[in-house]
Amino acid sequence: MSKRATDQDRAVQRIATQLIEELSADAVVIAFSKTTRNATTVHLHTWGNSLACQGLAEAAYDHFVDDEEADDDA
Repeated sequence: MSKRATDQDRAVQRIATQLIEELSADAVVIAFSKTTRNATTVHLHTWGNSLACQGLAEAAYDHFVDDEEADDDA
């Protein structure tokens, strides 16, 4: 039985496809959150080589953690 793509799946795929086709991205990591009345959910989507995606995620994490540490030191 095949799973039908949701609007969310199609939107994420459009974003990734545009990055890959127009910018020649080798790997893509998309992270976003959705909040409802009762809960916040985190959604992660990756395309490309798993090591490249891991490197992107680590670079993003380092970027945000380094920025927070710099703000705390000021």
